[in-house]
Amino acid sequence: MTKPRPIGRRIPIEHWFARFAVLVGGKLAWLTTCEQGRSLLFRYTSHFVILAVLVGVIGLVSTAKTTAAANNPASRSANTRVLNVAAAPASSGDENYNLTGQGGPILVDQIVVAPEANPFTAIPSRERRGVITYTVQAGDTLFGIAGQFGLRPESILWANYDTLEDNPHLLKPEMDLAIPPVNGIIYTAAEGDTVESIAEAYKVTSDAIYVDGYEWNQLKPGEQPFAGASLIIPGGSREFKPWAVSAAENTPQSSSGSTSSGAVVARGNIGTCSGAAVGGLVGSGQFIWPVPKHFLSGNPYAGWHPGIDIAAKVGDPVYASDSGVVIYAGWNSWGYGNLVVIDHGNGWQTYYAHNSEIYVGCGQSVYQGSVIAGAGSTGRSTGPHVHFETRFNGTIPNPFNMLPPP
Repeated sequence: MTKPRPIGRRIPIEHWFARFAVLVGGKLAWLTTCEQGRSLLFRYTSHFVILAVLVGVIGLVSTAKTTAAANNPASRSANTRVLNVAAAPASSGDENYNLTGQGGPILVDQIVVAPEANPFTAIPSRERRGVITYTVQAGDTLFGIAGQFGLRPESILWANYDTLEDNPHLLKPEMDLAIPPVNGIIYTAAEGDTVESIAEAYKVTSDAIYVDGYEWNQLKPGEQPFAGASLIIPGGSREFKPWAVSAAENTPQSSSGSTSSGAVVARGNIGTCSGAAVGGLVGSGQFIWPVPKHFLSGNPYAGWHPGIDIAAKVGDPVYASDSGVVIYAGWNSWGYGNLVVIDHGNGWQTYYAHNSEIYVGCGQSVYQGSVIAGAGSTGRSTGPHVHFETRFNGTIPNPFNMLPPP
């Protein structure tokens, strides 16, 4: 009979260790000596090995997914530290920058090091080297071409005087234009020219040719250009050659474009009507827009363009901007195409160019708002619009200032 344990008496810990040792020892002895025990031990061992293999496979799959995610910038965790290889210093003293791999992500102390693509990389702008050629496309305007190359329109006119003669209306598709690398003048040196004389003629200092233009001109201070040398003069400018049509002139057509007094004379086919309007309607001096649309579609008013190009479709009505007498209605070969000119009898004249059709005749009186033509793209024009000019006693003010607000 077991002796009862007194209440409240503690059993020493050594007693528990002894009992555990006897129990474990007895079990091990049973597992290793008994046939049934050995069978059970083999079965437990097999299960453990299978479980270990499964855990290993799961670990490998997880590692593969982590590596793939590290290679994919879109799937990186916000907590992943990313170093840009291109930004790493060549010798930083930091063991984390042990970058010895060739391309792709590099694992260094569990840090993913990979080049990062930037879809908004800024391409540095560089000045173009020398003069290039641009072929005019349908719909181009001088103003638009200049904007494509970051230039002022006058720089393109000055670089192409042989083809445009300072007249943007001579622009036409398939025409080749010389495009300078900077705003200024392209000049071909003549016999006896010096840098100083060229600079004075084009309103710059010699440094503009020697220093600012050295990349293209290759002239050292003191050197002079040889005859025939093409020079780029950054910032250079000159006066525009007169080309504007004057329908009120009875002076015969002149290739020079000016009289001995310097006034602009008839060009192209101008001069069909004889004399100024006499005895016809007189305008009010208040103008209306000559087409239904009230915005520009091409060249604005400038020293090289004495009018405005107003948006229009082929066939849109063209209205007389004020009452007056038609003093020209016909074809003009100086770029205006089908042209109508109205004298308003008070010092004002208005010009309507590039029409597809003309509905009035020379000497006819018209009221303000009368339809005088259909809009078009005749003459030197790269797209439908109405070129509109206002003249007052021989001057050519900006038509936009004469019209009511759009």
